Amino acid sequence: MGSKTTIIIAGALFVSPRAAAAFRSPPSLPYGPSLPFCSKLKPSVGRPSRKTNPGDVGSPSSVPLRASTLSDSLDAEEQQQMSLAGSIHDTSDIISMAVENAQVNGAVNGYNGSLQQERHKQKQRQQQRQQQHQHRKARKNNKATEDPDFLRKRTEALLLKTEGGSAPKADKRTFDWLIDAWSYSGEPDAASHALALLSRMEELRDAASAAGDVPSPVAPDTKSYTKAINAVARSGWRDAGERAEEILERMIRDEGQHGLHPNTFTYTYVIDAYARSPSPKSPHAAQRLVEQMETLRAQGDPEVWPTTRAWNSVIVAWGQWKGEEMAWGRIGSGAERAEACLEIMEELADTTGNEEVRPNSFNYNSVISALANSQDEGATSRAEKILERMENLYRTTGDFDVRPRTATYNAIIDAWAKSGEIDAADRAELLLGHMMELYETGHNPDAKPNVRSFNSVLNAWAKSGHPMAPYKAGELLARMEELDRAGQLNVSPDATSFATAINAYARSHTYDKARSAYDLFLHMKEMYDASGKPTIRPNNVVYNSVLNACAFSIGDLEEQSQAIEIANAMLVGLDESPYGKPDQVTYGTYLKVINNQMPLTEARHQVVETVFRKCAKDGMVGEMVLRQMREMGLEEIYENLVGKTIWGELKLSDFPSEWTCNVVEGKRMRRWQFRR
Repeated sequence: MGSKTTIIIAGALFVSPRAAAAFRSPPSLPYGPSLPFCSKLKPSVGRPSRKTNPGDVGSPSSVPLRASTLSDSLDAEEQQQMSLAGSIHDTSDIISMAVENAQVNGAVNGYNGSLQQERHKQKQRQQQRQQQHQHRKARKNNKATEDPDFLRKRTEALLLKTEGGSAPKADKRTFDWLIDAWSYSGEPDAASHALALLSRMEELRDAASAAGDVPSPVAPDTKSYTKAINAVARSGWRDAGERAEEILERMIRDEGQHGLHPNTFTYTYVIDAYARSPSPKSPHAAQRLVEQMETLRAQGDPEVWPTTRAWNSVIVAWGQWKGEEMAWGRIGSGAERAEACLEIMEELADTTGNEEVRPNSFNYNSVISALANSQDEGATSRAEKILERMENLYRTTGDFDVRPRTATYNAIIDAWAKSGEIDAADRAELLLGHMMELYETGHNPDAKPNVRSFNSVLNAWAKSGHPMAPYKAGELLARMEELDRAGQLNVSPDATSFATAINAYARSHTYDKARSAYDLFLHMKEMYDASGKPTIRPNNVVYNSVLNACAFSIGDLEEQSQAIEIANAMLVGLDESPYGKPDQVTYGTYLKVINNQMPLTEARHQVVETVFRKCAKDGMVGEMVLRQMREMGLEEIYENLVGKTIWGELKLSDFPSEWTCNVVEGKRMRRWQFRR
């Protein structure tokens, strides 16, 4: 392990498990993202910097933050690392060479005129963004887009009216509106309808052209194609990226004939389509397209320029990438590629003068999320390093675009919870304290902790394995209630808070854990009965968490009996409650309680038989139920109840459908079910 690096956050001592080199930028790999467009970059005369107003009261530079200051030794290491990071994929070298060559060739001549043109372009882009915001607002207020039946009827009627190449009283705005409405409808066949409308517009245009008539009034333009590409991007199709790019290529091919010209939004939606695609080739394609946007910008295309939005989709795509499949295994890290994108964006902004690509908080957050979800060694420490970078930028420049927000801190707290590192829970709780300090002192109002912030710390303690974990979780839960009562923060515990705190008991080796978990449940129920808040309404997850604590209770015969008694109360209580009904996890966990806590007697056999029959009647025989039945090793009872041998490999489809009809497998699907 490398030398330790000291970081001071909110007055608390952080000891990074790796040296500053842990925050390295990705190494150059032969299959990594390349920058062929860098040789064509237009130079900027000076290095643009984020604006700062030191005299402003709200300016961070006027009130120095005590948080996230690095030691002198780390400053030197950081400078060295930043110097090394500048050579990522030879980006700095390539860009520097491009600038020098351009200067030698006299490309800097006429700078004043170029600067005015760039400012004019910036103004145009700002106007376009305002128009996009107005369109989004109008779309949000249009309730018709939320009615799929209405959309289907309007689409069918329009296609029927324009069938055969005629377009009596057809209106292009209607076509565009329907394509756009389908894009945001969320319907599984939305993209198919959008493409059918676009295809009909093309047919009508071609028919009018072949007949020598005046141009068709419904001929699709760039806006029409862009909306259709957006529908494809949101379709969920596995080949959404390829199909979106096919439309883009069709636009480019027909540009001269039909006056089509893809713009920034067109390219961005194609990149979005790749970012949403599960294909391992998607991030490579997304990066290629954003590089193509930079090439077009450098060549003087007034309609195309890379933006933070486009780059963010590239970052998201890399964040989902699991590496390159080789004969000897997977190599490469998507999180490292996502980090490299930040370096490239900063180099482009500094070198070309295009502030549209300077990373903002959304880009930094996406990289942090990529690191949080990766399995890379030291990923959480690297994510924390990015947070420090954001804080330093905000403190020194006052640029609100890079000010860390609650979601930024939550992502890193969640990363610590998932990291499995020994001090993860302490690091998560210290970061929560850092958020509290920044918010309470007014240094960063956007760092206001929310319920998710606290829940992530609770989760870190639940997963920590620390002997004091359940007590720490209980203290944090009480703190949430105290802050909410005092009106300091709106962080009243929700169902997830209680379920996580209960899990802290279930995973611990604490004596009397079943009773402690049950007491937390009763407290939660009292809070719900008193307040009626839907966020704290008991659900299956909470009931199952208490059952899990019962299943893993350890101790003497008295504690085992108590665990069984509480488990019975939870199973019967859920079945009779208005909060839900036992699911496959409930039954499976209850069977685990019986297997772990009840002696091997005839009474136990009767309980198992009764519970399984009730489970089958409810249509809840899932994988967990079958696994617990097999683990009990009761071969004769298993075969009598299940009708299959205990040694055979079985699938749910091998059983009567009425036994499994209500099973919802998968943690994510079950969570969605309970949130409806």
